[in-house]
Parts: sequence; C-alpha cells; structure tokens
Amino acid sequence: MDKTAAIFRPLKLGNLELKNRIEVAPAAPFLTGHDGSVTPEFYQYTVNLAKSGAAVVTIGVTNVDQSAPGGGRILSATRGFLSDLNDIAEGIQRYGAKASIELVYSKYMLTPAEIVVNKTTTEEVEDIIRNFAAAAGVVKAAGFDMLMIHGGHGNVPSMFYNKKYNRRTDRFGERTRFGVELLEAVRAAVGPGFPIEYRISAEEILPGMTTLEETLEYAKVIQPYIDMLHVSRGLLEVDDLLPQINAPVYLPRAMNLPFAKKFKEALDIPVSVIGSFDLETAERVVAAGEVDVVAMIRNVLADTECVNKARKGQDDQIRPCVRCNTCIGRTHSQFKSVRCAVNPLIGRETRFDLRKAEKSKKVLVVGGGPAGLEAARTAANRGHSVVLCEKTGELGGNFRMACAADFKAEMKKYLQWSIRTVEEHPNIEVRMNTAADEALVKSVAPDAIIVAAGAVPILPTFTASGTDKVAWSGDVELGKAKVGDKVVIAGAGLTGMELAVALSRHGKQVTIIDMVPEDKVGAGANAINLICIKQLLKEAGVTFHCEVRLEDVTDEGATVAEKDGSKTVLPCDTLVLSLGFRPNAAAMETFRDLAEDVYFVGDCNRRGGTLAIATQTGFDAAMQI
Repeated sequence: MDKTAAIFRPLKLGNLELKNRIEVAPAAPFLTGHDGSVTPEFYQYTVNLAKSGAAVVTIGVTNVDQSAPGGGRILSATRGFLSDLNDIAEGIQRYGAKASIELVYSKYMLTPAEIVVNKTTTEEVEDIIRNFAAAAGVVKAAGFDMLMIHGGHGNVPSMFYNKKYNRRTDRFGERTRFGVELLEAVRAAVGPGFPIEYRISAEEILPGMTTLEETLEYAKVIQPYIDMLHVSRGLLEVDDLLPQINAPVYLPRAMNLPFAKKFKEALDIPVSVIGSFDLETAERVVAAGEVDVVAMIRNVLADTECVNKARKGQDDQIRPCVRCNTCIGRTHSQFKSVRCAVNPLIGRETRFDLRKAEKSKKVLVVGGGPAGLEAARTAANRGHSVVLCEKTGELGGNFRMACAADFKAEMKKYLQWSIRTVEEHPNIEVRMNTAADEALVKSVAPDAIIVAAGAVPILPTFTASGTDKVAWSGDVELGKAKVGDKVVIAGAGLTGMELAVALSRHGKQVTIIDMVPEDKVGAGANAINLICIKQLLKEAGVTFHCEVRLEDVTDEGATVAEKDGSKTVLPCDTLVLSLGFRPNAAAMETFRDLAEDVYFVGDCNRRGGTLAIATQTGFDAAMQI
C-alpha cells in the first residue's frame, strides 16, 4: 500500500475536506480527571492517535449532561470545560487530523430502556435534547471540526426508536420523533456546514428488537440532518452481544460490512463502518466503493503511526493488532485506564522518556518469547547493545502455541512482526540454540540482564503418561502430538477452551474437565473473549464436566473424582493436559546475582501469563536501563 491507495483519497464532508478515509473510532480510555477534565495523560494519549495519520480522531463517550459534568473518568462537554476541550481539539489538529467528539447522555448509558423511554416526562425528554444541543454548541466553540451523536448500541436515541420499549402517548411515542428533534436542535446549535456524524446500530440482533429494515427506514428519515452515517451493530448492555461490537480474534473481520453496504445503497450521504477492520481490509472495501470511510481504534492503539506507515509503503513495519480486546476489556469491563497488549506505551504515554539513554550499555536478554523480544527491541531502540540468547532454534517461546490455531492468524502475524523487527535491528545480536548460563554471562559481560526464560508447563504423571493416551496442549497445538477422535481436555482456562474449539472444528468430540463450577471457568480471562469462546464451544457441541478432580489416565480413559467423592471414568482416545504454567524458577535462580542489574520479565515475572504482561514487563525493564 502507498499514497495512491483508495483510502488516501480525500473526502468532502460538510465544509470539511478529510485528507483520507480513515477515522479513529471513539472509545473512552478512562484517562480524564474524575470531574470530566482533561489530564496530561488524556491529552498525550489523544495526540498520539492524531499522529497516526488518520483523517479524523473522534474522542469517545463525552457526557452532554449540563447539570452533572464529569464522573467516571469520561470527558465532559459542558461550558466549564471549554478550555480543556479546546486544548484537545488543537492537539488533534496539530497533526493534520480533524477533531471530532462523540456525544452521549451518560446518565442513561446502560440504563434499561424501559425506564428511560417510558418513565421520563415530556419535559425531561426535551431537557435531554437541550443538553445535546448545548454540548454541541460548546464543542463547536471549543474548536472541534465536527461531532458524532451516538445513536447506537442501546444509547438514548436508539431507545426511543425501539418498538419493543416505546409505548409513550406524547409526541415522542412516534418512534423517529426523538431523533429528529435531537438532530434539529444540534444542527441549530452548530449551524450549517458543521459536519454531524451519527452512530447507529444497523440491527440490535435480539428477537423483538430493532431490525436492519427498520433502521434503514430510520436512517432515511434522519439523513437530511446529518453528514455521515457511522454503522455498527448490537447493544452494549447485553453481554452476549459484546463480541459482535468488539469482535475478538476468534471471529472474522469486517462483520458489519454487509450491513453498511445496505446503508450505502439506500442513502445519499457518506457511510462509515466500524468493526474489526485493518488497513488492508479498509483499502479493499473503500476501493470497491462499498463504504466511504472506515473507522478503527484497536489498530491505531497497536501502532500509533500505522496510517502514515501505510501511506509511505511501510506496511511490513506496522505493529499488528491481535484483537485480544485488552484495551476494551479494561475500560468496558473493569473501568480501568486503557492498555494495549502489543503496545506497552498506550495509556502510559507521559510516564516514559523515549529519548536515547544517556549511556549505551551492554544488555543480555535471556529468552526469545514475546517478553524477551519486546525487551530486546526497546533496549536497542534506546541505543543499548543487545545480545539475545534463545536456547531453541525458534524465537517466539510459548507464544508460538497461542498462534497455532487457524483462527489465531493475527497473533501469528504479530509474532512474525516482533521476530522480524528484532532480527533486523542493527543493535541486536540474536544467538539461536544458545542456552544462557554463568559461563555465557561472563563471556558477554553485560551491564544488565533481562531474564525472559518463560515458564514450564504443569504436567502431572499418570498411569498412561508417556504413551499416546496423554498429550500436552502445547504439543497438540503445534502439531507435535496427535489426538484421537474422542478427546478430554483437562483444564478449562482460555488455552484449553481455545484448543477445544480448534479440535472440534477438525471433527473431534471434545469434553473439558475442571475443578471449578462451569459458570466459573475462564475466570480472569478477558470478559468479551470469554463470552465469545463459550458461544463457540456451545455451537461446536463441546461439553463441560466440571467440579471434578483428575485422578488418573489409563487405557480405559480419564478417571475423575466427583464432588460427592464418587469416581467416574470418562472414555477417551486422548487426554490433553492444559493445566497452565509455573515460572521458570531455575532460570531465575541462575541469573539473579550475575549482573549489577537483573530483571525478570514475562512468564518469569510473578505477574506473568498474558501477552499484555509479557510486553509490558519487557518494555518496563528495558526502559530502566
């Protein structure tokens, strides 16, 4: 891809000309002050999104309630914060992007629609509209170039259009009335030519809720009042629908595209689409004329220079998003500040000095998994001389197993990028098939050691251990161990469940066993991903046998102890062990005192276990040197 690509064609929107067809989609990073003000962290995070090269940066989840500004670490679009908003708008515009902002009535976000639609008086509904209009005026006065009304995902405007809930007897009982009056008021506040983008759920998916056909009719009604329609799907308050809004790696890309195409065909205004697009997919759909603009956030978090790199023909340098949902999982499910599993700087932009280190040092990195690769790359970028030793003939460590399934191609792409950027770095010497020990440390004479020696799998011994009856999940994932047609997986963590999906798709009959109750399996995993993987397991016919303890594996099958003390034999061709890992304690002891500064990262760190922790601990260690 280069500057001649379709996504780099300009687009006229109201009085604006967008420099390309990529929009940074709105998402709340939970970095503002608790009063709704801009913090240095929020400012720098947002400015970095603008550096990406996207045409529009849309600030997410901004509260319009003029009587209760702020709260919950989301931005406030009230007059008292006009100066803060101006700072943000100028920061975005500084890099040639248009500054936009998503307006919501946060008081009623995730509130049951039945209450909002039918329990509010006419005057209260009119007050909501006045709040939106007032916020729109503030936004324009603050210097923003455009704005977005969030009318999808079950937010207030969609509540009033929903036939299941709207039983009002006043004028707002006419389902389109609220949206029309809202947009009329907002247009009056910002005047002609100021672009208004409207975010919509093409369908709400559940029975009895708003359908695609109904939403198309609604879009035709509001079309005269808006400049671009932004197409998504689903409802935020329904957990089972969250994977449809923020699709994890298990699901295909561009799932909203077929719906967006319907709006493109039916409307006379530009149409934007969101939903697991990368730049390659965006280019394909824009070039085909299927949509006008593609909105994305996760790709930009993974690499805040991604659009500029694509324009310059540097696609291979773009750090890939793995769609792990670390970012949205933290903000939506845990109400924590945003983080990214592959970009350890996200949400922490103000905490590190990225300039070269004052003094170049010799750094030894032990282990070539994700943590070691991140540590080596970061240390080398700071000007240090790095030697990375990997005891095997392949870089990637245990993460290679996480990339093995057919539906994990994006994780494999990230690993390939991570390996390539380390192998090509002029400040890094990679030594393969080299087990680091005290003698090697003495020969390298490092100023600092970063130990990323990974973890070792938990593999209990059974009667059938050492035979084809028992296999380790890592060997199964990498194709080193074959399984029969009837499989029992011991361990209902995310790894075990992902493997169960992969095996079931290859025609295997799979049962997962675990000591915890079925409703507790996967505890600690990303909530959105867990919802999705459980849905896929159900579709694949995978069964759970929970609250049992694996006692033995014999030729007959897996013997488990039930919670009532009885024993059950589960016949199977193969028992696959997916019981997790423990830190490589031997490696930690070996290197602890062999240099002045020794750091333990990734699975060697007591916080280990995820890609996000691997990259963050590797980065943090390298930044201390």
